[in-house]
Amino acid sequence: MKKYALAFLIFFIIGTGSLIWVYTSTMTTSQAAETSAVHMERLGSGSGDSAAASLPDVVEFKSDDTSLKVHLNDIPQYKKYLLNQGNIESEIARTQFVKLPVATAETYAMLKYSCGTQACSTILIRTDGEHTDSLTMPVGIFQDYKLSPDHDKMLFRYANDEGGVVVRHIIVAVDLDSFKVIRYASPDLEKQFMLKPTWPVLSYAWINNDRFDLETAALDTSDFNAIKDWLSSERRKIKKVEIQLDDSHQLDEFPRE
Repeated sequence: MKKYALAFLIFFIIGTGSLIWVYTSTMTTSQAAETSAVHMERLGSGSGDSAAASLPDVVEFKSDDTSLKVHLNDIPQYKKYLLNQGNIESEIARTQFVKLPVATAETYAMLKYSCGTQACSTILIRTDGEHTDSLTMPVGIFQDYKLSPDHDKMLFRYANDEGGVVVRHIIVAVDLDSFKVIRYASPDLEKQFMLKPTWPVLSYAWINNDRFDLETAALDTSDFNAIKDWLSSERRKIKKVEIQLDDSHQLDEFPRE
C-alpha cells in the first residue's frame, strides 16, 4: 500500500512540475512577443517622427539664375511626397519650377517633381513671400500656357507621349483669383480634352475670357494607329473645336482617376 502511495506522489510531483514549466514557457513567449510588438511600434513611430523632423520649414527651389522660397506647410501635397523619399535634400534639388508671367505683386509658378522619363507631378503655386496657395495639377509633360484677355485665367497644355510616336494633349483652365480648376461646360469635351489625353492639340487660343478654341485631328477615332498615321501624314485634316468654360463649377484640384 505504501508503495502505491509513494508512486502516486512521485507521479503527482512530476505532472505538476511539467504543467508549471509549460505555463511559464507560454507566458514568457507571450510577453516576449508583446514586448517585441511594442518595440517595433515605437521604432515605426520614431522613424516617421525622424523623417518629419528632418524636413525644413522653408524650401528654396532654384532654376538657372532665379530661386523661389516657400513655406513647406503651405504645400501639403509636396510635403507628403518628401516624407516618403529617402534623400529629401536631393528631391528638393531635383524639383523644377517655371515662373508664370502674371502681372501681380504675387509670384505664380508651376512646380515639377517626381519626374519619370518625361512626365512629372505638378503643382501650381501662388506666393507673396509669406503665404503660399497651392493647386494640385495633372501628372504629365507640362508644355506651355496662355493668359486670358482679362489676365485672370490661364490655360495650361500638357502632353502624354506614347513611345515617341503618338502624342496626345489636355488643356486645363485655372481661375487665378479663386485658384481653382475651371470645368468645361460640355462634359463630353471635358472628357476628351481635359480629363484624359485623347487627341493631339496642335494649337490653342483664347476667344474671350470664357471661351477658347483648339486645333486637333479631324478623325473619327482616336485609336493609336489612326493618330500615328495622321501625325506622319503630310496632308493632315484639321478641325477646330470651341470650348466654353463653366465658371460656376470649379474644382479644388485636378481630378484623379
